[in-house]
Amino acid sequence: MKLFALVFSLMSFFTSCKCNKTAVKEEAKVVNTESNLEEQVSNLPVVVYQENTRGFYREIVVREGKIFVVTARGAKPAFWELKKEDYKKLLGLYQNIDLKGLSSLKDPTQKRFYDGAPIATLSFTEEKNTYTSSEFDGGYPPKEIEDFVNELISVAEKLNK
Repeated sequence: MKLFALVFSLMSFFTSCKCNKTAVKEEAKVVNTESNLEEQVSNLPVVVYQENTRGFYREIVVREGKIFVVTARGAKPAFWELKKEDYKKLLGLYQNIDLKGLSSLKDPTQKRFYDGAPIATLSFTEEKNTYTSSEFDGGYPPKEIEDFVNELISVAEKLNK
């Protein structure tokens, strides 16, 4: 009888440990899946902002948590790691932009037609899709992207000093 009780208690002990391990593994999988999903949803795509005229050129690129700034045609870019707060602010502003309507945004001014402002464009590349804005005057972006463009320029200038 004692032998039977010993075998039964050992079997239940090992069985309960196995269930615990399985539950812990399943919970870890759920947490890992949630964090991957959060990363996918909250990643900023590749952002390219360009301004140029006959005598001026500036390109700002945000890619993989870094910001690249080119201030002359053919020059090598200077780059920095984006600060976490700058990244979060750009991400928040990006999430308010309608990418499908980006190419049809109306520019508020036409100073670029008489060299009063550089020609500017903004584009976002997500995996296989690239969304590019219509041309607008540098310094006078359409209202729908104004906050994002101004913040992007501000971050680039702050780091470029």
